[in-house]
Amino acid sequence: MSTFITEDWLRANHTLSEGSEIRLPVDSRMTPSARELIDARHLLVKFQDDEGRLFVEEQEQLLPVHGLTSEPAAQVAHCELCKQHVQEKPDTLTHLNAQVMVAKNDPRLAFRASLDSSIATAVWLQTEFDKSAALWLADIRSLLGNIMRADALEKALPEQQIVGLSADDLHRLSHQPLKYLGHDHLVPDAAHGRDVALLNLLRTSIRESEICAAQVFIGVDYHVQKADLLQALNRLSSAIYVLMILCLKKEWPDAKTLQRRLAGGTHAA
Repeated sequence: MSTFITEDWLRANHTLSEGSEIRLPVDSRMTPSARELIDARHLLVKFQDDEGRLFVEEQEQLLPVHGLTSEPAAQVAHCELCKQHVQEKPDTLTHLNAQVMVAKNDPRLAFRASLDSSIATAVWLQTEFDKSAALWLADIRSLLGNIMRADALEKALPEQQIVGLSADDLHRLSHQPLKYLGHDHLVPDAAHGRDVALLNLLRTSIRESEICAAQVFIGVDYHVQKADLLQALNRLSSAIYVLMILCLKKEWPDAKTLQRRLAGGTHAA
């Protein structure tokens, strides 16, 4: 029996933030309004079967793809140093992208490993929190994955949102929390409780990923590569900081409420 996906189902089960990834059962059938919503939010939809295989839809057919690259098949890569094709990968080399292999001490891989650690922490916390915080964490996890994908595929990162909040919204909320959230800046303390402490672990992990990315993508002459990834990581730590304050206050205003506060200039707006 097919899983019937309606617009209401999508809204009830996903945040649908701009540019996020959602996974649906492989037997899904969508209503026209559900498809329109997915297209309007520029969502990346992957279908997953009972064996964990992933598919994307092309021309009304489901094609198997790699979970990270969304490519249908692996390519033969070449060594970045010698330019020769690598038919059998040694333990000292690994993929930088689908076409290039590099030594495992490459600084770009250190960034990937740090990002991988942040993704692992985000996934773990998704299992630890109730729905209100879990919705934020789902989008945070999605954006981390999109950063990884953009880096691996050498593509620009499209504009992203967290629970409907833009990068600018998150920046303003995190820099003036007393004004917009009703609580001043936090200094980590056990008195804040378990949830805030766990979120702070994710915040610091993402900060480490951001610094690692800066070491890779900012040259000695301050020429910046992949500024979109650097900004996205910075805004992610802002998002988690905002989430920490919401968890502490146990208040869950939606994106429209927070945006009204930003427009009105006060928490009471």
